[in-house]
Amino acid sequence: MEKDKPLALLISGLDGTGKLYYRQIEPLSKYYRVLPWEFLRRDAFDLKDLVEELARGTAGEKDGSMLVAGESFGGLIALQFALDYPGRIKTLALINSFPFYRRRVRIGLACRWAHLLQKPFIRSVKDRVAAWILATEGIPPEDRRRYLDVIRTIHHPAYCRRLQLVRDSDLRDRLHELRVPVHLFASGRDRIVPSIAAARLMKSAIPGATLHELPHAGHALLLTPGFHLADYFTG
Repeated sequence: MEKDKPLALLISGLDGTGKLYYRQIEPLSKYYRVLPWEFLRRDAFDLKDLVEELARGTAGEKDGSMLVAGESFGGLIALQFALDYPGRIKTLALINSFPFYRRRVRIGLACRWAHLLQKPFIRSVKDRVAAWILATEGIPPEDRRRYLDVIRTIHHPAYCRRLQLVRDSDLRDRLHELRVPVHLFASGRDRIVPSIAAARLMKSAIPGATLHELPHAGHALLLTPGFHLADYFTG
Protein backbone atom coordinates (compact mmCIF):
# COMPACT_ATOMS: atom_id res chain seq x y z
CA MET A 1 0.00 0.00 0.00
CA GLU A 2 1.11 3.54 -0.77
CA LYS A 3 0.98 4.66 2.86
CA ASP A 4 3.37 1.87 3.84
CA LYS A 5 6.11 3.06 1.51
CA PRO A 6 8.94 5.18 2.96
CA LEU A 7 9.23 8.82 1.99
CA ALA A 8 11.65 10.11 -0.63
CA LEU A 9 12.25 13.79 0.14
CA LEU A 10 13.67 15.56 -2.92
CA ILE A 11 15.38 18.91 -2.26
CA SER A 12 15.94 21.21 -5.20
CA GLY A 13 18.79 23.56 -6.01
CA LEU A 14 18.64 27.31 -6.55
CA ASP A 15 15.13 27.21 -8.01
CA GLY A 16 13.64 26.04 -4.70
CA THR A 17 10.59 24.58 -6.44
CA GLY A 18 11.24 20.84 -6.50
CA LYS A 19 9.78 20.81 -10.01
CA LEU A 20 13.01 19.80 -11.76
CA TYR A 21 12.79 16.32 -10.24
CA TYR A 22 9.92 15.49 -12.60
CA ARG A 23 11.85 12.78 -14.49
CA GLN A 24 12.65 11.02 -11.21
CA ILE A 25 9.18 10.90 -9.67
CA GLU A 26 7.55 8.02 -11.56
CA PRO A 27 10.49 5.57 -11.21
CA LEU A 28 10.91 6.38 -7.51
CA SER A 29 7.16 5.99 -6.92
CA LYS A 30 7.52 2.22 -7.27
CA TYR A 31 9.32 2.19 -3.94
CA TYR A 32 8.57 5.50 -2.18
CA ARG A 33 6.02 8.17 -1.47
CA VAL A 34 7.79 10.90 -3.41
CA LEU A 35 7.82 14.47 -2.11
CA PRO A 36 9.63 17.04 -4.27
CA TRP A 37 9.78 19.92 -1.80
CA GLU A 38 8.68 23.42 -2.81
CA PHE A 39 10.04 25.92 -0.30
CA LEU A 40 7.94 28.77 1.05
CA ARG A 41 8.11 31.98 -0.98
CA ARG A 42 9.96 34.30 1.38
CA ASP A 43 12.75 36.84 1.07
CA ALA A 44 14.77 36.40 4.27
CA PHE A 45 16.00 33.06 5.61
CA ASP A 46 19.16 31.14 6.45
CA LEU A 47 20.18 27.52 6.00
CA LYS A 48 18.71 26.53 9.36
CA ASP A 49 15.34 28.03 8.39
CA LEU A 50 15.20 25.84 5.29
CA VAL A 51 16.15 22.77 7.33
CA GLU A 52 13.47 23.49 9.92
CA GLU A 53 10.87 23.88 7.18
CA LEU A 54 11.76 20.39 5.97
CA ALA A 55 11.79 19.04 9.51
CA ARG A 56 8.27 20.32 10.18
CA GLY A 57 7.02 18.92 6.89
CA THR A 58 8.38 15.43 7.58
CA ALA A 59 7.80 15.25 11.34
CA GLY A 60 5.43 12.29 11.08
CA GLU A 61 7.82 9.98 9.25
CA LYS A 62 9.13 6.81 10.85
CA ASP A 63 12.64 7.13 12.26
CA GLY A 64 15.39 5.91 9.97
CA SER A 65 13.10 5.49 6.98
CA MET A 66 13.58 8.45 4.63
CA LEU A 67 15.56 8.76 1.44
CA VAL A 68 16.72 12.38 1.33
CA ALA A 69 18.09 13.64 -1.98
CA GLY A 70 19.62 17.07 -2.54
CA GLU A 71 20.70 18.48 -5.89
CA SER A 72 23.32 21.24 -6.20
CA PHE A 73 22.46 23.86 -3.52
CA GLY A 74 19.83 21.44 -2.29
CA GLY A 75 22.69 19.18 -1.29
CA LEU A 76 23.87 21.78 1.20
CA ILE A 77 20.40 21.81 2.71
CA ALA A 78 20.32 18.01 2.74
CA LEU A 79 23.72 17.87 4.45
CA GLN A 80 22.57 20.26 7.17
CA PHE A 81 19.32 18.30 7.56
CA ALA A 82 21.29 15.06 7.97
CA LEU A 83 23.50 16.68 10.59
CA ASP A 84 20.53 18.09 12.53
CA TYR A 85 18.10 15.16 12.12
CA PRO A 86 20.20 12.04 11.50
CA GLY A 87 17.63 9.77 13.14
CA ARG A 88 15.07 10.39 10.43
CA ILE A 89 17.21 9.36 7.47
CA LYS A 90 17.88 5.94 6.00
CA THR A 91 19.95 7.15 3.04
CA LEU A 92 21.29 10.51 1.87
CA ALA A 93 21.85 11.17 -1.85
CA LEU A 94 23.82 14.23 -2.99
CA ILE A 95 23.67 15.08 -6.69
CA ASN A 96 26.29 17.42 -8.18
CA SER A 97 26.54 19.10 -4.83
CA PHE A 98 29.19 20.48 -2.49
CA PRO A 99 29.86 21.28 1.18
CA PHE A 100 31.60 24.52 0.14
CA TYR A 101 31.47 26.30 -3.23
CA ARG A 102 35.09 26.65 -4.30
CA ARG A 103 34.63 29.06 -7.21
CA ARG A 104 34.71 32.15 -5.02
CA VAL A 105 34.99 34.80 -7.72
CA ARG A 106 32.09 33.30 -9.67
CA ILE A 107 29.73 33.08 -6.71
CA GLY A 108 30.72 36.57 -5.55
CA LEU A 109 29.85 38.02 -8.96
CA ALA A 110 26.62 36.02 -9.10
CA CYS A 111 25.51 37.45 -5.76
CA ARG A 112 26.46 40.96 -6.80
CA TRP A 113 24.68 40.94 -10.15
CA ALA A 114 21.72 38.63 -9.51
CA HIS A 115 19.32 41.57 -9.18
CA LEU A 116 19.87 42.33 -12.88
CA LEU A 117 18.05 39.13 -13.80
CA GLN A 118 14.79 40.98 -13.20
CA LYS A 119 15.50 42.98 -16.36
CA PRO A 120 13.89 41.25 -19.37
CA PHE A 121 16.92 41.56 -21.66
CA ILE A 122 19.35 40.16 -19.07
CA ARG A 123 16.94 37.35 -18.22
CA SER A 124 16.61 36.53 -21.92
CA VAL A 125 20.39 36.30 -22.30
CA LYS A 126 20.64 34.05 -19.23
CA ASP A 127 17.90 31.79 -20.60
CA ARG A 128 19.71 31.45 -23.92
CA VAL A 129 22.97 30.57 -22.16
CA ALA A 130 21.18 28.04 -19.95
CA ALA A 131 19.50 26.45 -22.97
CA TRP A 132 22.86 26.20 -24.76
CA ILE A 133 24.53 24.57 -21.75
CA LEU A 134 21.67 22.08 -21.43
CA ALA A 135 21.96 21.25 -25.13
CA THR A 136 25.68 20.56 -24.78
CA GLU A 137 24.86 18.21 -21.88
CA GLY A 138 22.56 16.16 -24.09
CA ILE A 139 19.31 17.34 -22.52
CA PRO A 140 16.45 16.88 -25.04
CA PRO A 141 14.63 19.97 -26.41
CA GLU A 142 11.39 19.28 -24.52
CA ASP A 143 13.29 19.09 -21.24
CA ARG A 144 15.18 22.28 -22.03
CA ARG A 145 11.86 24.05 -22.57
CA ARG A 146 10.43 22.65 -19.35
CA TYR A 147 13.55 23.69 -17.44
CA LEU A 148 13.17 27.28 -18.66
CA ASP A 149 9.46 27.26 -17.79
CA VAL A 150 10.32 26.25 -14.22
CA ILE A 151 13.12 28.79 -13.88
CA ARG A 152 10.78 31.60 -14.93
CA THR A 153 8.54 30.88 -11.91
CA ILE A 154 11.30 31.42 -9.34
CA HIS A 155 10.69 33.91 -6.54
CA HIS A 156 13.57 36.26 -7.32
CA PRO A 157 14.38 37.56 -3.79
CA ALA A 158 14.59 33.96 -2.56
CA TYR A 159 16.84 33.06 -5.50
CA CYS A 160 19.21 35.89 -4.57
CA ARG A 161 19.21 34.79 -0.94
CA ARG A 162 20.01 31.20 -1.91
CA LEU A 163 22.99 32.45 -3.92
CA GLN A 164 24.21 34.26 -0.79
CA LEU A 165 23.88 31.04 1.20
CA VAL A 166 25.96 29.21 -1.41
CA ARG A 167 28.61 31.89 -0.95
CA ASP A 168 28.51 31.87 2.84
CA SER A 169 28.04 28.19 3.75
CA ASP A 170 30.88 25.84 4.61
CA LEU A 171 30.15 22.38 6.02
CA ARG A 172 33.52 20.79 5.27
CA ASP A 173 34.53 20.56 8.92
CA ARG A 174 31.33 18.69 9.80
CA LEU A 175 31.33 16.01 7.13
CA HIS A 176 32.97 13.49 9.45
CA GLU A 177 29.95 13.76 11.77
CA LEU A 178 27.57 12.16 9.27
CA ARG A 179 26.35 8.78 10.43
CA VAL A 180 23.93 7.83 7.66
CA PRO A 181 24.74 6.04 4.38
CA VAL A 182 25.67 8.67 1.80
CA HIS A 183 25.67 8.30 -1.99
CA LEU A 184 27.49 10.97 -4.00
CA PHE A 185 26.62 11.51 -7.67
CA ALA A 186 29.07 13.64 -9.64
CA SER A 187 29.03 14.62 -13.32
CA GLY A 188 32.27 14.96 -15.24
CA ARG A 189 30.97 17.69 -17.58
CA ASP A 190 29.40 19.91 -14.92
CA ARG A 191 30.07 23.56 -15.82
CA ILE A 192 28.28 24.99 -12.78
CA VAL A 193 29.76 23.03 -9.88
CA PRO A 194 33.19 21.31 -9.74
CA SER A 195 31.22 18.19 -8.93
CA ILE A 196 33.89 15.53 -9.25
CA ALA A 197 36.33 17.39 -6.99
CA ALA A 198 33.60 18.18 -4.46
CA ALA A 199 32.33 14.60 -4.39
CA ARG A 200 35.81 13.16 -3.96
CA LEU A 201 36.44 15.54 -1.08
CA MET A 202 33.19 14.48 0.56
CA LYS A 203 33.96 10.79 0.05
CA SER A 204 37.31 11.25 1.78
CA ALA A 205 35.64 12.88 4.78
CA ILE A 206 32.31 11.02 5.15
CA PRO A 207 32.59 7.57 6.75
CA GLY A 208 31.50 4.86 4.31
CA ALA A 209 30.31 7.21 1.56
CA THR A 210 29.73 5.75 -1.92
CA LEU A 211 30.82 7.74 -4.97
CA HIS A 212 29.16 7.45 -8.39
CA GLU A 213 31.04 9.35 -11.10
CA LEU A 214 29.24 9.96 -14.39
CA PRO A 215 31.97 11.29 -16.69
CA HIS A 216 29.77 12.17 -19.67
CA ALA A 217 26.89 13.87 -17.81
CA GLY A 218 26.54 17.57 -17.02
CA HIS A 219 25.07 19.59 -14.17
CA ALA A 220 21.46 18.77 -15.10
CA LEU A 221 21.89 15.11 -14.18
CA LEU A 222 18.28 14.83 -13.06
CA LEU A 223 17.16 15.59 -16.64
CA THR A 224 19.75 13.39 -18.34
CA PRO A 225 18.16 10.57 -20.39
CA GLY A 226 18.76 7.21 -18.76
CA PHE A 227 19.60 8.51 -15.28
CA HIS A 228 17.18 7.42 -12.57
CA LEU A 229 17.72 7.62 -8.82
CA ALA A 230 15.42 4.60 -8.58
CA ASP A 231 18.18 2.49 -10.14
CA TYR A 232 20.17 3.05 -6.94
CA PHE A 233 17.47 3.21 -4.26
CA THR A 234 14.64 0.71 -3.91
CA GLY A 235 13.27 1.49 -0.48
